[in-house]
Amino acid sequence: MAERTRKYVAELKSIFTTARDKHEANYQSRRLLQDMSGDREFFTEILRRHLEKEDSLNTLHYPVVGIDVELNEHFGLVANCWIPLPDRSTNVSTKAIHHHGDMLLSTATAFGTGYEHWTFETPSVVDREKEIYDLRLLEQAPHPVNHVAFVDAYVAHLPLYPPDLTVTYALWSSRFRTTWKDRLKRTPLLQNNSKRLKALASKLGLAKQLELKVVEYFDFYPSCDGFKGIRDRKEFERSTNEDYLASLFHVVQETGNEHLSQVVRRVLESGKKIDNRGLIEGYLADLETGNRIDGRLSSGHYGVAQANFTKEEILQALAAQNERQSAAAS
Repeated sequence: MAERTRKYVAELKSIFTTARDKHEANYQSRRLLQDMSGDREFFTEILRRHLEKEDSLNTLHYPVVGIDVELNEHFGLVANCWIPLPDRSTNVSTKAIHHHGDMLLSTATAFGTGYEHWTFETPSVVDREKEIYDLRLLEQAPHPVNHVAFVDAYVAHLPLYPPDLTVTYALWSSRFRTTWKDRLKRTPLLQNNSKRLKALASKLGLAKQLELKVVEYFDFYPSCDGFKGIRDRKEFERSTNEDYLASLFHVVQETGNEHLSQVVRRVLESGKKIDNRGLIEGYLADLETGNRIDGRLSSGHYGVAQANFTKEEILQALAAQNERQSAAAS
């Protein structure tokens, strides 16, 4: 682990091990997250480490280029690189309105324009049969560079697409105090079998004891009746390595890290199995000559029903919700 990364991770560990609770730890981490977001060399460190990782150049694509920084029993830290829509539209949701169960999230914007961020109170059921929920708006606000936003447990939120490449640091933690269960959940066996374990825990009633995220509805979308819940979470499918490489090298170029091309060259020369060696060589040439590399969202990563909707549709759903609430109160 490089110097800056080691320093920030050590400071976060100190905060999380001494704070009264996880909410207090997130509050105390705000200043540190702001420091991280203004530290370009820190991002270079974690990007370098990502490029050096086994199979990092063979990854399949997801709408966000994610770079793992740290995962321990207290917290997880990830850099998310948000790729804009092809038309640079900023009034479209990146995914369904969603919450993260008992997880707490502090997010800091480190690079780019940032995005518009919506938060809602914990969803409450109105009509279980029709899957209609109330989502009262808490905040609709920009999330610009050096800004830190906090999303509490069970609070629904939604980022809209940014107009350009935007990098955020996401600090994740459970709202519960760290125990032996958290250390258990960080073991490879549990991580590799998390889906099967959650199903078993739900069936046997062990979710409470192990504090696994087993909640009926996590995702919601606007409708003419307000907001509808999505019973089964529909994650974006991983697409091609070709699209991932376009976005990865776009991140390298846009953040001013062209010099990391030498890191990639060493990986190519190491003898590791590389699926698209020729394509990577082309991107390295682009980095070295200054030819622009555009990020790429794959087909199926945008324009998806119930996941990608407009700001206007959200506002219409809020209006329908308010009208229903007013009628019920009269």
